[in-house]
Parts: sequence; structure tokens; C-alpha cells
Amino acid sequence: MIAVRPFDLLADRERVLSIDRAFVTDRVYRVSRTDRSFTLDAVHVDPPWRKELPLEYDLGERRAWEDALVAELDGVIVGFAAWTHAAWNRSTMLWHLYVAADYRGRGIGRQLLASVIERARLSRTRCIRLETSSVNVPAIAFYTRLGFTLCGLDTALYDPAGTASGETALYFSYQLE
Repeated sequence: MIAVRPFDLLADRERVLSIDRAFVTDRVYRVSRTDRSFTLDAVHVDPPWRKELPLEYDLGERRAWEDALVAELDGVIVGFAAWTHAAWNRSTMLWHLYVAADYRGRGIGRQLLASVIERARLSRTRCIRLETSSVNVPAIAFYTRLGFTLCGLDTALYDPAGTASGETALYFSYQLE
């Protein structure tokens, strides 16, 4: 049985960092730009892309999020979600949602997200927002299956000299009211 509980930075940090946060995809979204619009086109890639999502820098004192949960199964942390509530616009920003690769497809991500949604409702936020990369097609499919809709993009968020070269930040939202 999966238990979802609050994250303890001191006790859980190393176990959360041990979660395999990589994804593999044989499709990516390419962004095409015109003068006044953008188009996302699914493109097949061969060989498939594998990308490890960084987390260590965001599990310290300067983290962007304010609250987090872990999903635990038989004493093993198999999932992590972190978010921040913003009073100024009554939104919740989901910063992280990871499920260990060996445990995906078992409803753990859905359970973690349901817990975040419940906490967002208790905080009286109107929506949940998140950002993911145009190459993270598995995450995009997961979020859209659960009712998130594309609400924007940022072609300049990622450093072209870094590991996300050629990627575009995609923004999704989930309306609570």
C-alpha cells in the first residue's frame, strides 16, 4: 500500500535524490514560430532521448518550493512532489513531481498529484500551474490525461549552452474554480 506523507528534508533528502528521475521518449515537441503564434509539432526521434532531471540543487535551503510530499512503499520512497502556494494570484506552482522509474504506471503519480490538488484547494487557490520541457513527452501526456491544459511557453527559459539546448519550456494549468 502506498503511503503519501509530508517530506522531511533532513530524513528524506538522500532517499528522494536516489529516485530515478530519468525519462525516455521517442517523440519530442518542436516549436515553430510565426510572427504572432507558435505551433507544437510532435517529431519522432531515433535513437530515443533519455534525460535525467536534476533535483539536488533544489533540495537545499535555497529551494523554490515551500511544501512537499513523498510516496512511500514498504519503507522505500518511490515518489516526490513539491509546490508553492502564491497568495498574490491564488495559484499553486508545482515545482517537482517524480515517480521512480520502476514504480511508474501504478497510480503513484496520480495519488501524489491528487494530494497536491487537495492541499491547493485547502489553500483556496484557483489553479495549479507547472512547467515542463517540450522533450518530456511522457510528463506532458501524464498531465494532459489528468486535466492540465497548455497555457503558454517560453523559448528563452533554458540556457542554450546548457543541457536543455533546443528545448522549450511549456506551461500547463489545472483549474480548481
